[in-house]
Formats: sequence, C-alpha cells, structure tokens
Amino acid sequence: MRGSRRAQHILLIDDSADDRAKIRSALVQGDPTRRYRFREATNGEEGLHICHETSDPPIDCVIVDMQMPRVNGPEFLRALKGDDDYPQLPVVVLTGSSSSRDSGDALQQGAQDYVTKDSIYPSVLFRVVDNAIERHQLLRELNESRLAANQANQAKSAMIGNISHEIRTPMTAVLGLCDVLLDQDPSDHQSNLLQMIRENGEYLVEIVNDLLDLSKLEAGGVTIDREPMLLRHLFSRTVGLMQVRAKENETTLSLEMADDVPEAIVSDSVRIRQVFLNLASNAIKFSPGASVRVRVGTKASVSDETKLFVEVIDSGVGIPNEDIERIFQPFVQSESKKRAKSVGGTGLGLAISRRLIEMLDGKLNVTSEVGQGSTFAFEFPCEVCDPSRVESVKNSTRLSKAVEELLDGCEILVAEDTRATQVLLAMTLQSVGSVVTMVQNGHELLEHYHAHPGRYRAILTDIQMPGMDGLEATERLRQAGCQLPIVVLTADAVGATRREAESAGATDILTKPIDRQALLEVMARHCEAESCEESS
Repeated sequence: MRGSRRAQHILLIDDSADDRAKIRSALVQGDPTRRYRFREATNGEEGLHICHETSDPPIDCVIVDMQMPRVNGPEFLRALKGDDDYPQLPVVVLTGSSSSRDSGDALQQGAQDYVTKDSIYPSVLFRVVDNAIERHQLLRELNESRLAANQANQAKSAMIGNISHEIRTPMTAVLGLCDVLLDQDPSDHQSNLLQMIRENGEYLVEIVNDLLDLSKLEAGGVTIDREPMLLRHLFSRTVGLMQVRAKENETTLSLEMADDVPEAIVSDSVRIRQVFLNLASNAIKFSPGASVRVRVGTKASVSDETKLFVEVIDSGVGIPNEDIERIFQPFVQSESKKRAKSVGGTGLGLAISRRLIEMLDGKLNVTSEVGQGSTFAFEFPCEVCDPSRVESVKNSTRLSKAVEELLDGCEILVAEDTRATQVLLAMTLQSVGSVVTMVQNGHELLEHYHAHPGRYRAILTDIQMPGMDGLEATERLRQAGCQLPIVVLTADAVGATRREAESAGATDILTKPIDRQALLEVMARHCEAESCEESS
C-alpha cells in the first residue's frame, strides 16, 4: 500500500484548530503502522496557495471544511480544478451537518468523498483518505485514457480525410476521361467497358464521401449552415434525378408533397439533400421490381414552430427487429440486406444521416417488417421564410445559348498541378472550342495574368497547389483589381471551404470529381456574363 512506503502528506484546511486536531488524532490512531505529515491552513485562500506551491513532498490528500472564511469549500474545489473537469488533488470535504445537499454539492464539484464532523472516527477516516486517493488516481487514469482516445480518433479522422481527398483528385481524371472517351464514338463493347469503369468509379467516390463525412463528424468538423432554401424545389428536383436509378432497378418512385409544405425554409439544404438522397437510394437499392414512395409534410410542435416531416416508404426486403438500431452504427448492415441481390455498401450512410438530422435538432427512425418493406422517417424544426430571400441558384439559371456557342473561342486561364487533371480540363474545355492556357500553381497564375492583360475571359484554378494555393492566388488577383470570373476546384466544397473561397473572391466553386456538364455550364455562364459586361 502507498502509505506503507512513505508518510502520507495530508493538507488540513479548517478555520477551527479543534477540528484540525481531531482529524490529526483520528488519522494517527486509525493505523499505528502508518506515518503522516501534516500541513495546515485556516482558510481556503491559504490552502489554495499551499496546493499550488507545494510539490516536494507532494500532497497526497486534502481535507477541507465546507464552511470557511475567504474561499469556502465549494469555491476551493472549483479553483482547484484549473483546466480539468476534476480537482488536481484528491479532496475529502468536512461538513458540519448531515444534509445530503452539502455533500451532494461537494461531490458534484469533484470531491472524492465527504465526512461529517460528528463522524470523525479513527477506524473510518484513514480508509476514507485511502479510498479518495485511489479514486482520484483512477479518475486521472480514465481522463488520460479519454484524452489519448480523442487524440487517436482525431488522428484517424485526419488520416481518413487526407486519404479521401487524395482519392478524389485521381478519380476526377478516371471519371472525366471516361466521359471524354464515351464522347468519341466507341464501339458497343468499348462503351460497355467504359460504362463499367465509370459506374465503379462513382461507387468508389460514394464510399470516399461517406468516409470523409464520418471522419468529420467524429472530429467535430461538420457544421450546420442554416440559410434560406427552396424546399419544394429541392425535393422535386432530387426525386427527378433519382428516377434514373429507380428505372435501372425496375422500381417505381413517387413523390407526395402535402399542400402545407412551405415553398422556402431556413435550413441546411446540403445536409437535408444528403440525408434524403441516402434514404431514397437505399430504398431503391433494396426494392428491385417494387415501389418507393416519398411523402413530405409538416407537423405543428408544442412551441408552434414548423416541423418538416419526411417519410421514405419502400416495399422491399425489410429489416429484422433485432437489426433496427444496429443499422445506424457505422459499418453495420442488416443481415437481410446483406442477402439482398448482392447490393453491397459500407453501412455508413444511415449512421451519417442520423447524426446529421440530430445536428438539425431532429430525429430519424425506422419501422420495418421482413418481406414487407421499411419506412424511414425524419423530422426537424425549421423556420418558414419568403422565397424571395433565397438567392438564385447559379447552376439553375438558363443559358441564353448552348455551351458550345458560349465557350467557342473563349480564352480561359487554368491553374492545376496534377497532370491527369490538366489533360482532362484541357480536353473538356477544348472540346467546345475554348482556348486553354495551363499553368502549374498560384505563382504562375499571377505572373501569366499580369503578363497578358485583357486576354482572358475567365480563370479556373484548383485550391490545393504547391507554392501558392488557389485561394491565395484568387485573393491576390482581386487585390490587384482583377474582375474576371474565377472558378475554383476543390475536393471539399461544403461549409468552411466554400466560405473561404467566397471570402477570397471566388465567383464559383466546383467539387471534385468534376462533372463534365456542370463544368461546361458554369464556365459558359460566367463567360457569358463577362461578355455582357464588356459589351455594356
């Protein structure tokens, strides 16, 4: 035992000399084989000074009175915590009453134990001190383990994030060059092979996106951006996009939107769409030849705030009762779904979706019956707003002409350091008649822009480049008076990255892997706007 190896160093803090003497006597008489060294203070302020200044020998335990002048017991405990969630030393408090309130307050403030002044017995007190020391040591070890686990979790999340970003860049080339080859009139056999490459590449990107989102959630790196959004437009457009996947799976997909669903709300459109896409994709995947119904409505809550309520109802394979909660754990799938047509998947989507809905102050649940289907439902509070508050979505603005006409002869300055992405961007833009000048980094981008004033109609730059990245280059261009449209490319276009790009002066942002049609439409839109400004 610790006390058998050396004297225990006890700090007594009490304004009563009689009480201090009583404690000393009880400890000495409790076990004659033990040795003690006592330090004493008559108030909490003096006791704190001793705690902070004494290190040799270290204080093994503090016994402090609850009621004292100049910093009482609870104040002493709070001050002794420092930056930790518990006092830096084992503390036993003395209380003059048997009131559970006093002892409860002391324990909540981090005391390891308490003793009433009428219960200071030799046979008890030394054991209370021993237990307090051992409990404090366990608490310290637990806290150190928690910190180590958090650090390991953050390191793991950072690693997954880095790997995910590194995968997205080459996948831009894989998917993009597949599109280029598909546009070059391949044979049927070659077209089938290219389609298989593209479909598997898209699946890999989905996995990477899920891993990236999970790592951000675990590291606390996901934030909710509440902005005015077109709610009805989001659901009708997303269901429209999902019809292609439903047709491939021979699944009937329908949307029912209640009359009371508002046109616009204030919420995070990116996260709502992400959750809805995941639930709808799962429902289609596990309902081949069956049906999926999406129902959107509202609920009135107790506080009279509007709650959006969304149900995704499928008539697919269903989920056993014992799997209902397990499927919301990362990397876990229902056994019935594992057997369903070899659909695959990582088991991350539902875990991510539930966490995102909880971040929106809502909840996501499921009811299911094996062989009959499942109903995934989520709800969250939202603020109804006027549709006029929603900024027009850039990508939804119709072009006055085809992209080929708008980009034909348009000179574009492109900054990208990855060879494969350079080839893809050049081929994509040149395929519609654009004239492309390629540079390697932000320094070359600035030099080339200043060396050829008035030559270019738009700038396209990657964010992550050696030397000077795209955001710094964009900021310097704006500071130099550049009014050209600047479109930035990134592997992470949500939240902080988007705000950083906008703050630097970016006109638009595109996410890797790059969608060929989206790239052409964005560049055409901004080149058209630039042309209109020049003519005016």
